[in-house]
Amino acid sequence: MVIVDAHCTIGHGRYVTLSAEALIAEMDEVGIAKAVVGPVHEHMTVYNREGNDYILEAVRCYPERLVGFATVNPWYGQVAVDELERALDAGLRGVTLNSSLQGFFIHDELVHPIMRVAEERRVPVYFHTATPIHALPFQLAELAQCYPAVDVIMGHVAAADYWTDVVPSASLSNNIYVETSLRSGVGTIRQTVDALGANRVLFGSSAPESSMGVELAKIRRVGLAPWAEELVLGRNMLRLLGEGTGT
Repeated sequence: MVIVDAHCTIGHGRYVTLSAEALIAEMDEVGIAKAVVGPVHEHMTVYNREGNDYILEAVRCYPERLVGFATVNPWYGQVAVDELERALDAGLRGVTLNSSLQGFFIHDELVHPIMRVAEERRVPVYFHTATPIHALPFQLAELAQCYPAVDVIMGHVAAADYWTDVVPSASLSNNIYVETSLRSGVGTIRQTVDALGANRVLFGSSAPESSMGVELAKIRRVGLAPWAEELVLGRNMLRLLGEGTGT
């Protein structure tokens, strides 16, 4: 089984710092083959180019282990669009946005130029969800319905505060995938798999905010059938990255 972590951050942030080498060491400890990595903190909010370049360098050093996602702040308008195009041209393979940190509502028109690039380039978009009032599940569903060809990832299973909205909102659009990291419990993950299907749930750790081992143990405690666990732990994310069928 190939295990793929759908969401990690690397770099030097205000509160957490994690190098590519330290991340890979943790991956090796718990048996994770690949991890999706994106920028952290000020590199998401202000210094997008520097953050994306850091991710590009990490991916170039470890191409078999790391998959890079770019970030841009939608408030930068055409500058953000140009930076996203540059980062994707250079080798990054998706987009990661944090609306509460970057200061916009998920369903705001500010996001549409970024989504149009994702649609044209056929890359997935990861959204941190749960933080009120900018990052709610139904806001994400409204946006996802406007772009049915874009794979939209609901990060952190909407965390603990909004777990009851995960299934109703994700059910509105088949292009929404739910990522499992941080404050989600085993029961929430089980409910999400049962309602949406194992093919729409993605294992993620959100390292370094959480431990890869702890997050992996949560998935294994859900008690999924082997075929379903294989989908959640890696095949689904590989499919979104264009590396496999996932079914």
